[in-house]
Amino acid sequence: MKTAWLTGYLLLLLTLPAAAQTDSIPGLLLDDAGYAQVPYQAILIKTPLPDRVSFEALCPPVREQGAYGTCVGFACGYYLRTILEAKARKKTTKAAISRLAFSPSYLYEKAKATNDYACVEGVYLTKVFAVLRDVGSVPFSRFPYPACGQQTSAVDQLAARYRIRDYERLFNVQDSDQKKIDQLKKALANGSPVVVGMVIPPSFYTAANVWTPAPTDNPQNKHLRGHALCLVGYDDNRFGGAFRVVNSFGKRWADAGFCWIRYQDMARFTRYGFVVN
Repeated sequence: MKTAWLTGYLLLLLTLPAAAQTDSIPGLLLDDAGYAQVPYQAILIKTPLPDRVSFEALCPPVREQGAYGTCVGFACGYYLRTILEAKARKKTTKAAISRLAFSPSYLYEKAKATNDYACVEGVYLTKVFAVLRDVGSVPFSRFPYPACGQQTSAVDQLAARYRIRDYERLFNVQDSDQKKIDQLKKALANGSPVVVGMVIPPSFYTAANVWTPAPTDNPQNKHLRGHALCLVGYDDNRFGGAFRVVNSFGKRWADAGFCWIRYQDMARFTRYGFVVN
């Protein structure tokens, strides 16, 4: 099955324009049943939401996952966990944020299947968030990327210092697009970046400043692979209303690794949403 999937993925890459080609592998394993078991609590905000929210200034430098299915480790560890740490420590310079960045490899190694020797199979978001809560994470400097197959025992004790208290899902898979949009915006306005799990069609690989799905792109297509992204903001006045995301496809993708995704497009292609509480 893995060979068939990799063959299909390589064929997809061949259909992309040469300037946009990437060897990054989408690595989110879809698990609707597991997601439904994650605790949920509606976010209540009494005041009107601001027109714009952004945590982009707290992002570590964009990196490229390359030929590994590690997008979940990047979205949850390298981006979300780092932003939360920078926010808590009041770090604002790129140099300081880069020094405290967290390792995507550590989370992937802790969450991957035992027979995933090449780190291409992907992992579940629920598993990675459970690792963040129960085990923790470690700085990038102590467990650099890539580190496929490396033992984590030497840094496991350090990881316990960086455990999160808990996490929640923001909506149900079958919720309306508007409810997904509202919950994502409320979570961001409430002070935290968000990790989403979505399915990505070929047009996503060639995104520019804003991703516009092709007319034939269908989120119900069973052949689409899952991908994890970190939402770092939204703006009601951009492209009719759009979320700002940071990706792990490197700086050659979209807007130096960032992209705007219109509210409706995000809701259509997103299945999961997580926030740290």
